Amino acid sequence: MLAQSIRDPNPVTKLSHVDGRIKVFLTVAGLLAATSTRSWLLPFCFGCLSLLLLRSIGVSGQLLWRRLRPVLFLAIFVGGTQIFINGHSPLFDLNIFSFHLIGYQEGLTKGSLFAARIFGAISVMSVLTFTTTVQEWIQALAWFRIPQSVIEIMTLAYSSLFTLLDELERLQKAQQMRLGYCSWWRSVQSIGAVGGILFIRVFDKSVRLWQAMRCRGYNGQISVFNDHTLRRKDILVSGLGLVMILGSWVIGR
Repeated sequence: MLAQSIRDPNPVTKLSHVDGRIKVFLTVAGLLAATSTRSWLLPFCFGCLSLLLLRSIGVSGQLLWRRLRPVLFLAIFVGGTQIFINGHSPLFDLNIFSFHLIGYQEGLTKGSLFAARIFGAISVMSVLTFTTTVQEWIQALAWFRIPQSVIEIMTLAYSSLFTLLDELERLQKAQQMRLGYCSWWRSVQSIGAVGGILFIRVFDKSVRLWQAMRCRGYNGQISVFNDHTLRRKDILVSGLGLVMILGSWVIGR
């Protein structure tokens, strides 16, 4: 399911024609606003508005759910565990078998803030990832003078991602043919075996990739070409988006 969600092509929307530098700039501004507030309401609203924006420009709800589901589960898990870790004012008291759990009011507040920040930040990032190609990302980062090593790692990681997914799917199918997932304990053993084999094969493929790049004259420098000038509508979108983000942050902080 995760591999399929990564391979799903991004739909062509109205925001796809906005300059990538503008979208990167507004995304960074939105991330800073969503993660710097002390209230859970602002990042939660940022997340909801980002999802509504994606739905309004034509992104299907099924595709959104497939890509955001792991992150939403992570946000719930992180927020939920804070209830039992932080605080000193008991909110509830549970006895489950031999476990004694105490929920705290301060932990609920902090957990809500953590969960809202994760939800808001990932939703804001989703607007960028759904409307921007990897090539536009790289061109925008190069224009903002991001270090060359960061762009190099990003390019190589993306080029190797689909090879890694193909290798993972082959290993999983091989385990299924051998009834590797017929029981719970058997599934745990199969996952461990797949992880170990995948690590070895990924390391081997990385060495081969480096050798192939060296044979083709790679010297550690990646040339990024970007001569696009900002259009009037791009500047208008940038100004309007920045005013909305700053206004929301001033009101909600």
